[in-house]
Amino acid sequence: MRTKNLVVALVVSSILAGAAVWLGTGEALSFSQDNYYVFPLGGTSVDVESLSLAAQAEGYVVVRYDGNSVAAYAGDQISIEPVDALLASDQLLVVDGGRFLLRVAGEAFTYAVRPSSLGLELVLSPHEAQTMEGVFSVLVALEQLGVIGTEADFGFFETFQRDALKGPPAPAGARIESDLFGLTVAEDWHAFAAAKGLSLVGLRVEAVVELLPGNTIPAEYADYVTSESESLVRLLLPIGQLVSLATSESVGLVRQAYQPTAP
Repeated sequence: MRTKNLVVALVVSSILAGAAVWLGTGEALSFSQDNYYVFPLGGTSVDVESLSLAAQAEGYVVVRYDGNSVAAYAGDQISIEPVDALLASDQLLVVDGGRFLLRVAGEAFTYAVRPSSLGLELVLSPHEAQTMEGVFSVLVALEQLGVIGTEADFGFFETFQRDALKGPPAPAGARIESDLFGLTVAEDWHAFAAAKGLSLVGLRVEAVVELLPGNTIPAEYADYVTSESESLVRLLLPIGQLVSLATSESVGLVRQAYQPTAP
């Protein structure tokens, strides 16, 4: 274990030094508590079952979705607490098929690893001003759980303002409602969805695609379709795939699935 941790320490030290050189400042990167930061982890391979067992052994709340059914555990004990309450836990693992979201609220950071269009991404939310040295403990904790190895590239990241009145615009060519795009880059997916009235099942969101005339839903999204008509398709889609769907040539708009209300 000591040898393994030493290797991790050397790798992380190299990453930290590389990030400073990349910025060309020669100074340590700093992170403000007014922002949160998203780092791409790429197509890191994670054994979700092994991760679940490791998280339960560490006392995490684990919420597992199998289709539309859900089971929850606090450590190795079955939990009967409401799922919405469990999703606010300080140590949380959500498993949805082969996808997972792991979130930890620590003393210096709240951090999460979750699916993205390119594999996985790390979301870092400082509780106070931090340097890259402060990220070290996060990386070690994730490595010990088997979530990341040496694939993280800390020379590139995106910065988002916490509590911004207006979210970032969608990428050019992505025909998607602002709240759905906001979900993809939100600091906390479940909290954002609750605030915006978006319907989540695990790590999937209900959405409707307005097709352009004469088109059909792209084949790679067919497994997520729950109902469709000539011009509208309703899906339960992994959040990380929203933007790629919205850039498909057959799609006019990806929007929220509005829920009917009683008169």
